[in-house]
Amino acid sequence: MAAAAHASRRSGRFLLDALATASRSAIGTRRFGARAGVDRVALGAIAGARGVSSSAPSQRAAKDKAAELAMIKDLREKTGAPLMDVKKALSAASFDLEAAYAELRTRGLAAASKKAGRLAAEGLVGVSVSTCGQRAAIVEVNAETDFVSRNEQFLRLVADVSNAAVAATGAADADGYVDAGALENLAMPDGAFSPGATVGEAAAATAASVRENIKVRRAYVMTASGAGEVLGHYVHGAVAGAAVAGRQAGLARVSTRDGGDVDPEKARAVANKVAMHAVAVAPRFLDPESIPESVVSGEMAILRAQIEGSGKPASVAEKIVSGKMRKFHEETCLTKQKFVMDDAKTVETFVDGESNGLVVSRFARLKVGEGIEVQTKDFAAEVAATVADTAA
Repeated sequence: MAAAAHASRRSGRFLLDALATASRSAIGTRRFGARAGVDRVALGAIAGARGVSSSAPSQRAAKDKAAELAMIKDLREKTGAPLMDVKKALSAASFDLEAAYAELRTRGLAAASKKAGRLAAEGLVGVSVSTCGQRAAIVEVNAETDFVSRNEQFLRLVADVSNAAVAATGAADADGYVDAGALENLAMPDGAFSPGATVGEAAAATAASVRENIKVRRAYVMTASGAGEVLGHYVHGAVAGAAVAGRQAGLARVSTRDGGDVDPEKARAVANKVAMHAVAVAPRFLDPESIPESVVSGEMAILRAQIEGSGKPASVAEKIVSGKMRKFHEETCLTKQKFVMDDAKTVETFVDGESNGLVVSRFARLKVGEGIEVQTKDFAAEVAATVADTAA
């Protein structure tokens, strides 16, 4: 018992000595103005006297901080949202990752709906070809500015939407067109930035991140049966980091007349050149037979009205009208146009000459912003509106 009392007195004296050391250290630290070190010295002395490691709380804090940073990085990569928005969402959700993700999605959809009324006439046209080469799609995705259309996240969206369009079946109409409503409801494929989301949801998330109105406007899907049919494509003005996205793009399908076999590599090279021609010259129709009857009758009426009153006999007038219609075909029909790479040939004769019996059976082209009416705005007012929207 005497030994126990002696040990207790020794422990008490050791604790008092430790507190005295901490006090002297604190006075010295204050003298040099380094107040921040006082508590650490005192706590270290006391913890040492009690046999407790003073580094344990700091180690736990470091682990917590590392976990928080990992969550911030994970959520930012998952949503593409700005860093401050990610931090706010995590703090509000007490660092519950799923709750923060849901909050960011809700906030992003709300932000996107605010921007939906703003004009989006810039952007990119993307192309995707299936692994088998039997399906190809071109899509147009619009943004408000050309600057955002070069944004890495926007480029990823264009690629993902193109892949979604080429993977979907039944979304296109008989002519291959996919309207905006059907396009927005397509599911993003595996490997996309937002797998499992719809195209519309992915576009809304991108809009919230880049703070611009983003529109997935239209798409066209082309298929080849494999029996003497081969697809080709061309992208004009391809942007850095996205070889299959640019300001314009075209698809073309070439086929054998009798449905027989064809050298796929040679036919693909021909189809690629036809797609390039389509982008460069912008034909309205494939051939004279594909022109709608309403267009033919309307053009004929205009030409006859121009001849009336000229005093020419009816037979001569009809020959003039027929000649002008041939000129109309040469200007508007892809197969009758002079081939852009060799104007001594028409597209029709070029294709047949490259591979005997080969014909162009379908084409499509898209150009960014084509058909969108752009209004001129006061620059100062536009900047003020953008600043106000950003602040909100």
